[in-house]
Amino acid sequence: MKLRPEKIMFDKPLNLKESVAAFTILKEVIDPASIKDNYFYVYVKDNYDLFIESVADIEVYWFANKLQVDDREALLCLVEFPSFWETLKDILYINEINNYKRYTVFTKNDLMGTGNRTWEEYLGENDADAREFYRDILLVQDIVSIIEMDDEEEA
Repeated sequence: MKLRPEKIMFDKPLNLKESVAAFTILKEVIDPASIKDNYFYVYVKDNYDLFIESVADIEVYWFANKLQVDDREALLCLVEFPSFWETLKDILYINEINNYKRYTVFTKNDLMGTGNRTWEEYLGENDADAREFYRDILLVQDIVSIIEMDDEEEA
């Protein structure tokens, strides 16, 4: 399988010689099976020392949809500014903008009293939004329900 340049992003602009050298290295180190389901963000150091971070397609698409940007802009934001989305939602929630609500997930393991997993709270627009986040981004497989948290109950 060939590398797909549209799914690879570099941390800085490269000239033609640098691009050829980087893609030659990438062909050797990226597993061809992973190209189909991932985007790659490549940090280029001196002497073409590369650090490659892969991000699942589903996370990039989900994030791009939430921010209403293209896939490459979403990839850049996910890698270079990983807490941007959560920080933005926190600010909107605290200032009561966009009607965000807090959600948590209740799983089969929680119901059975087994396991010690703890899931982060999610700030979102509705139950479906939270379910999509827990299912597709955090990969929670055993969701029983999504619970809206009430700020008054915790006070």
